[in-house]
Amino acid sequence: MGLIFISENACQELMEKLEETGHDIYKVKATDVVYNAIAAHPDIYMCAVKNTLIVDECIETEPPLKEQYMDQMESQLDDATLEPMIPAMTTGSGDIVFEMGSIGYDYPFDVPYNAVSTDRFFIHNTEYTAPALIDRARFAGLQIINVKQGYTKCSCIPVGSRAIITEDEGIARTITAYNRMIMEDCEDDPRAAETDTIEVLLIRKGYAALEGFEYGFIGGTCGTIEDKIYFNGNLSDHPDFELICSFIESRGYTPVWTQDTQLTDIGSIIYIA
Repeated sequence: MGLIFISENACQELMEKLEETGHDIYKVKATDVVYNAIAAHPDIYMCAVKNTLIVDECIETEPPLKEQYMDQMESQLDDATLEPMIPAMTTGSGDIVFEMGSIGYDYPFDVPYNAVSTDRFFIHNTEYTAPALIDRARFAGLQIINVKQGYTKCSCIPVGSRAIITEDEGIARTITAYNRMIMEDCEDDPRAAETDTIEVLLIRKGYAALEGFEYGFIGGTCGTIEDKIYFNGNLSDHPDFELICSFIESRGYTPVWTQDTQLTDIGSIIYIA
């Protein structure tokens, strides 16, 4: 059984679909640490690096994740067989590590956890990445790619380990340049070039709602759970709907969306298995 983290502002139809998966669901609640439009967005407070979820201590959830974490830490302190204590909450779905507050109220200080992390790559504006997070990515052996966009996770839909959908032209250009470099370095090894590059689909900007802004970000509308990518709202209203679905399905995933709600940025759906 996995853990799903989703904004308390997600639409009811999506919540019902996620409940059907049988995974444990944590609703991320708004705080006053960041501005209101993103205050209940999971991708502001956390990022998963492989099977470890790095979470900022300022997060508020229902049920209360921090209380569960502290209870487990106390039980470890009481157990002499667990010396030295590792400050990680162990679940059936990997480890959860809390970090001291790294988040500021406004951009770019609100983005230290807003990275794209797959089994192969870590993509973010590394000038602003939380130190504990980037250290974890390096330790995990991920290829780190620096981009200018701090809201990287908001701006991208990861599709498996080495493909993304993005509306951010700067991210697309950086990934294209990275791919070109890999291809040049692997001229004599085409198989390495295929496995070490990132497929990217650039779509039109906008078409996702975000309260207080002209539009939100496509990556913030969704998240991958097992072999499905769930969207908060009606993906079929997006003008690049067919391109998005084809890209997702050709890589072995199924897009799932809701019918009666506008496609809305809720700060991604974070899942650890």
